[in-house]
Amino acid sequence: MLEDGIAQLFFTDIFALRESTMVDGTRFALSAAVITAAESAGLVDDMPFILSDDGVYQHDLNRFFRACPTMGVRSLNSLRAYARDILVWMRFLEERRGGKTVWQAERDDVIAFHHARRLAKAPYRISASSWNRALAALDKLYRWGLEEGLIKVSPFSYGILLRRAGGRGIPQVVEANRARERAARSHNMRFADLGRYLAFRDVGLRGRLPDGAEDPSWRGRNGERNALFAELLVTTGMRLSEAGSLFLAELPSIDGKGPRALPFDLPGAITKGERSRRIRLPRRVLKLITGYVDLDRRIAAGRATVTVADPLWLAPDGRSATDPHGNRAPLSRIGVRDRQRVLHASSGRAEHALLWLTEGGKPVPSATWEVAFRRASLRCQHFGIDVVVTPHMLRHTFAINMLSMLIRAQIGTVFSPGDSHGAAYRHILGDPLQKLQHLLGHASITSTYIYLDSLAEAQELVDAAADRWDTDLAEDHP
Repeated sequence: MLEDGIAQLFFTDIFALRESTMVDGTRFALSAAVITAAESAGLVDDMPFILSDDGVYQHDLNRFFRACPTMGVRSLNSLRAYARDILVWMRFLEERRGGKTVWQAERDDVIAFHHARRLAKAPYRISASSWNRALAALDKLYRWGLEEGLIKVSPFSYGILLRRAGGRGIPQVVEANRARERAARSHNMRFADLGRYLAFRDVGLRGRLPDGAEDPSWRGRNGERNALFAELLVTTGMRLSEAGSLFLAELPSIDGKGPRALPFDLPGAITKGERSRRIRLPRRVLKLITGYVDLDRRIAAGRATVTVADPLWLAPDGRSATDPHGNRAPLSRIGVRDRQRVLHASSGRAEHALLWLTEGGKPVPSATWEVAFRRASLRCQHFGIDVVVTPHMLRHTFAINMLSMLIRAQIGTVFSPGDSHGAAYRHILGDPLQKLQHLLGHASITSTYIYLDSLAEAQELVDAAADRWDTDLAEDHP
């Protein structure tokens, strides 16, 4: 239900179409005809949509969200962030600017919005990086609105700048939004040190007490699964959407003895910018995943009654999937959304082929992981542990530790730069940076530079060797 007078943000849940719901003691369910019509309308799972304060579907605004993948915003996580920033702007116009709609906004409204968001007193003031992130969403919205003829003039003004791509090469003339704050840092990267990560994993996600003992009052569900997912993120540097979209059939076998980490080619279809890359999966983590598959996942899959419109069936060799018309697609070419359609037969019944399943045997949505991490952080704070961890923060944590290890391997000493922004120091660390760039899947090495700055700010992480990092992680979770 909508709160009175407040626009609301929702996310499409394809699987909910076939589920009933209870309202005021009465169970409601969509008819077969409505379900068929909805599934054939091209709905995209997790796609955001906004209802206005009176419950009306915002057709043009939601059409923009559907157009975003064709304008460079292909990650659903990025799209969700866009939707939240636009909703804040929409509510500001409604509540503070005389009930204006998004398409009625003017330059004065942008100035008032900046004053409210950036010049307000704490705790209402947001950071410059948060402002610029919201500005990117609104800028794209109004550029699209101009192209579609929904507005004649953008509420933003623009100037001309000379900019080098990646900080190098010949300067190029670019059009820049004047509302962007030039003083903002190019990154706002947070990471967790080893102690905080272990507390988050064990106390927050697994429901332990700070001393490591079992908490008899713990009523959380899926704690071991969620802790294992966090372990996968922090030891591989995968993004949330990447780790959450893995097929069980894709994972390497760990039969017999071998190296501590196994190479794994992450398919480009599930990566940012569709850039495939090779990562390394720790054998220890793969063993834990095998335990999850043999117990928790098997139980969850056995509970499910799977109904998927236009399913793709996993081939016996585990390398491709086939639609009902016999068309075959390699698993490496199946994207994040379509992976939720892939099924395989297990003991004579249909089962989702994705690695991570809910208690009901359905694919785990990205939002579920995010909620689990938020709740785990709150649990830690309840015990006086100052830690707030997000899935993406674990990617940064992996990067910081991996870079420190690569530096140790290359120069054999603790790195302590005299000039954290000097050309010489970047030249000396060129190889470690390039290796980390490939592991993280950055299109430009410029994106990887942020971890150099963090090394200078967190010297204790530089002192952590590779063996200690994985060994310490494994001590309480063999």
